[in-house]
Amino acid sequence: MSARADGFMAYGRAVCAYCGALGPLGQTHCSVCGAAFRLLEPMAVECGWCGISNRRDQTDECSSCGGPLTALPGGHPGPRPPDAPRALPPGYENRVKYFRNVFAMLGMIFTVCFCWTLIFPLIGLPLWIRGQRKAQRQLTALRYGFVTRGRVLSVTLDESQSINRQHPWTIAYEYDLPSFTLRGEVTTWDRANTRRSAGDVLWVVVIPSAPAESTIWPPIR
Repeated sequence: MSARADGFMAYGRAVCAYCGALGPLGQTHCSVCGAAFRLLEPMAVECGWCGISNRRDQTDECSSCGGPLTALPGGHPGPRPPDAPRALPPGYENRVKYFRNVFAMLGMIFTVCFCWTLIFPLIGLPLWIRGQRKAQRQLTALRYGFVTRGRVLSVTLDESQSINRQHPWTIAYEYDLPSFTLRGEVTTWDRANTRRSAGDVLWVVVIPSAPAESTIWPPIR
């Protein structure tokens, strides 16, 4: 089954990603809003909530946790995030705080497993606190942050990190506030994100009391 970057196929019909209108397969533009359809090869992306791989050209919700998937590359950000407070998929909070939190995991290991020493807890406790604070900022933004549009600035390989000789990518983005524009970045191990390019539009959720703290909605893994 083929798909489209500005729309996708459902039940044998083309669905415009801009306005949601249905149309016959083979058309080049949406008959309602006029948006252009572009052919796209089938694309699998990892769910930013649980990490399960999904055929993004066939669904916009994760088949495992039900969370919304990130928009396809091509410029359109997908559906606007729901109003705050937002419910997050089951298990996501624990993943952010512990299982996918490198600083927190290292901090817990150093502090708990080597509590009988002096040096390891002195190293581990600050790492643990740092990891938990970072996780809490991300969770706060996702649950309570106000919504604004962001734009991808660049997608670059981060050679400072490596797992099994594989490097992640850093997505740098900017987002607009009433009086100024700020920047943020996120690290991703999902190769599908290398198809994103400068100018692609994303939804960004921002902590109201700390506008420099933001994250992409839905999260990118």
